[in-house]
Amino acid sequence: MIFAVLTLGSFALLAYAYVGYPGLLWLLSKIIPGRPRRSGEPAEWPRVSIIVSAYNEEHVIADRLQNLHALDYPRDRFDVVIGSDGSTDLTTAIVEARAGDMVHLVAFPHRRGKASVLNDLVERASGDVVVLTDANTFFYPDAVRALVTALWRHPTACAVVGRLDLRSPVATGNLDGTYWRYETWIKTLESHFGAVLGANGAIYAFHRARYRRLPAAAIVDDFLVPMLMRLHAGGEVFFVPAARAYETSPAQVRHELRRRVRIGAGDLQALLWTWRLLLPDKGLVAFSYFSHKVLRWLGPWLMLTGFAANLFLLGSPFFRWLFAAQLGFYGLGALAPVVRLAASAARYFIALNVGLGFGFLRFVLGLQRPFWSTTPRSEMMTATGRTDLPTNGRVDQRTGAAPSSRRDAAA
Repeated sequence: MIFAVLTLGSFALLAYAYVGYPGLLWLLSKIIPGRPRRSGEPAEWPRVSIIVSAYNEEHVIADRLQNLHALDYPRDRFDVVIGSDGSTDLTTAIVEARAGDMVHLVAFPHRRGKASVLNDLVERASGDVVVLTDANTFFYPDAVRALVTALWRHPTACAVVGRLDLRSPVATGNLDGTYWRYETWIKTLESHFGAVLGANGAIYAFHRARYRRLPAAAIVDDFLVPMLMRLHAGGEVFFVPAARAYETSPAQVRHELRRRVRIGAGDLQALLWTWRLLLPDKGLVAFSYFSHKVLRWLGPWLMLTGFAANLFLLGSPFFRWLFAAQLGFYGLGALAPVVRLAASAARYFIALNVGLGFGFLRFVLGLQRPFWSTTPRSEMMTATGRTDLPTNGRVDQRTGAAPSSRRDAAA
């Protein structure tokens, strides 16, 4: 009996985390009114500081600066602060050559980790609103306007999160973008209640006065920044689909697996620091945190438990079929390079959970450091080219880069 409970219970929790929770959230969104918000735009656009923490980003940093230069936001109301975290390539030199009234370089001589860099850059920022982004992310021209407008429309917000689209660097595509669209849909549902969990480092914004310093050892800064603000001072987090950005997804599963290992370690660390948001008095945030995050993080162990317990139940026809289905699913993942979409989906799901599991182990064993490694940019740029940058609608046909001029912000 105990093995049947372990087997069925494990798979039921997995099904709830990936299917049941989004379905329940969708149903609740049809019954419960959304959070109240203002209409219109701010009468005066606040000053914005766009912050990028970069390490060895020589392949993309020049294009990123050009992309930010083309933003449709009042030129005298924003600046860009680039923190080079002990870069050993040409990142610092490229930014320094473009530094001026709008672009500011803070070059740290030794690598300390993204959390420490962000703490220093936010402290030095002059803007009332801070927008955090990555070196390999590209904004659409109105992205910052949309983030600032959302902060103004939601007075209860401690942070707002933009929409990141993932583009595949290979002709056949991969499942990272599909999975991300699924996650984006869940963010849309959670945003109805102001209960988006964390952010993604590519595009999000907050009032600088609400920032809480990150622990220097933080591994997943983008999840922690909004969660710590919410934990210590309250507030809600909203998803802003109108604030759009894109970046190129990893070309190979091994790149995604490496990223998931880091995220897995950071997730367990974040849980130890933010577990109080799971207490019942946190309401819908606690419900979402447990359903969307904690159960997902337990996914590798639920899969292992279900598989192991099923071994003791092979005398039953039902459990023999269930065990065969598991073997078929894992085998399908192994055949992903040969078989098409279904196999790729299986392989991606397996890689996601394997990465989380190894990440947990690395954190428990003290092996995960608060540094990150970039996916090989040169490989990705070769695969995609450098001409598809969102700008104000014009592209320099000679270089494929955004032109230096930009539209004035719309009234």
